Amino acid sequence: MTISNDAQPEAGPSTSGLTPGPSPYHESSQFRHWRYSPSSLLSIREELNGKSVEIVARNTELEKEAQISLGHSYTDPPPPTAYLTVSDELLLLRFYCSQITQICRRGFGLPDVVESTAISYLKRFYLKNSVMEWHPKNIMPTCLFLAAKTTNYPILMDQFISKFSKLSPDDILDTEFLVAQSLGFEFWVRSPEKALRGWSLDLQNQPDPPIGLIQKTLPDALKNLAHCLLTDLEFIYTPSQIGLACFHLSNSQLVEDYLERKYSTESTEDEDEVEIEKLTFGMRKDRLLEILSNIEATIEKDGQSEIDLKKVKEIDKRLKNCTNPEKIPGTALYVKRKREKETAEAASKAAKTAKAAAAALDRESVFGSDLSIPSSKSPALSDRKPLSPRVTMNGVPVTSGITRPGGAEVALEDDGMGVKDENGIVMGGKGLRDVGLPL
Repeated sequence: MTISNDAQPEAGPSTSGLTPGPSPYHESSQFRHWRYSPSSLLSIREELNGKSVEIVARNTELEKEAQISLGHSYTDPPPPTAYLTVSDELLLLRFYCSQITQICRRGFGLPDVVESTAISYLKRFYLKNSVMEWHPKNIMPTCLFLAAKTTNYPILMDQFISKFSKLSPDDILDTEFLVAQSLGFEFWVRSPEKALRGWSLDLQNQPDPPIGLIQKTLPDALKNLAHCLLTDLEFIYTPSQIGLACFHLSNSQLVEDYLERKYSTESTEDEDEVEIEKLTFGMRKDRLLEILSNIEATIEKDGQSEIDLKKVKEIDKRLKNCTNPEKIPGTALYVKRKREKETAEAASKAAKTAKAAAAALDRESVFGSDLSIPSSKSPALSDRKPLSPRVTMNGVPVTSGITRPGGAEVALEDDGMGVKDENGIVMGGKGLRDVGLPL
C-alpha cells in the first residue's frame, strides 16, 4: 500500500499532467485538482469571503433601490461587522456536513460511500462559493441527491424530498447543475474507508498477527474515520495516510509494532542516500509517524469536538441579513435578474432560430432557384419550336395551323415518326403523343 506524500502542491490545486503515479489515487482528479496545503486552503477561503462581502454589500444596495422604486419599505443594510467571517462559514459548513451523516444513516440507510461522497461534494462546493451567496441548507440536499446517483445508489425524487420539510423537486433541479459545475464535473471521490479496511487486512498479513486485537480496533478506527469527514484532511493528505492514522489513533501500539516489522528490513547505512522509491511506503518511518501525528491532532481538534449549536443558530440568524439578495427568491433584485435572464434567453433562442432558417435557405440555394412552369397561354410558348419536325399523332395527319399537344403549330406529315406497314397502316407513333408537353 502506497502512502507517499510526494508531489503535494503548496498553493492551489495541482495542474500536473496525466503521468503515472505510485498509486491510482495519484492519477485521479482528486489528487490533481482537489489537493491543497493548509496555507492555500486558508488563502482561498479568505479571498472568497472578501469577494462575497463586496458582492453582498453591492447587491443589498441595489435591492434597497429596487424596493424603494416599487414603493415598498426597506430596512438599511447590515453593518460590516455583521457579515460572516471565514471561521463562521466553516462552523456552519461543519454543521451541515454532520446533517448529511444523520440523514444518510437514519433517513435512508445509505452506505458509507454515499455519505462520504456527499460530504466531499459539499466541502468542495464551498471552496468555489461562499455561504453568504448560497445557503448550505439549499445546497446540502442537492449534494446528497447527486452523490446517491454518482455512487450508483439513486433515490427516486418523490422518496427523497419526503425526508425534508419544505423541499420541492425544483429546489433540487435548480441547483443540481450549479453543484456539478462547481465540482468541475469531477464526481469521483476516493474515500479513506477502503484504505482503512486495506490496512486491517495488511495488519493480518504478518507472522503471528493479533487477529483479535485487529478486529477489536477496527470499529474504533471507523469511528475516527467518521470524524475525519468533518475536517479538511481529505484536501491535505492521501486516503492511505488518513486510514492508517485512524488505526494509530485507536491503538498506537498495534500500528507501531506493524511499522517496526515493515521497516526492520531496511538498511540503516547511508540513509540520506537511499532513494525514496526504495523506502517502505515511499518515506522514512519518522516522517510517516509525524504525518500520522498531525492527522490525529486534526481529528481530535476539529473532528471529535462537539458542534456549538448555539453558535450555529447565531450565525444562521446573522446570515439571513447578509445573504446575497440576488439569490433569494421573491426579492426585487431576484425577480429583476430572472426577468433579464429570461429576456436574454428568448433573444438568444430567436437568434438561433433565425440563423437555422438562413442556413436552411443557403442549403436549398445550392441547387438553384425554384423552377417556374409557364402556362399554355404564355407568350413564350408561341415561339416554341417542335421537339420533332416529323411527328405522327396516332397515325392521323396534323393540319397546319392547328395546335396539338406540345404546342407544335406546323405542318406535319402523316408518315411522321411512324412506320407504315405494307397495307399503309402507320405502326408506332402512339408513344409520342406526349412529346413536347411541359413536365
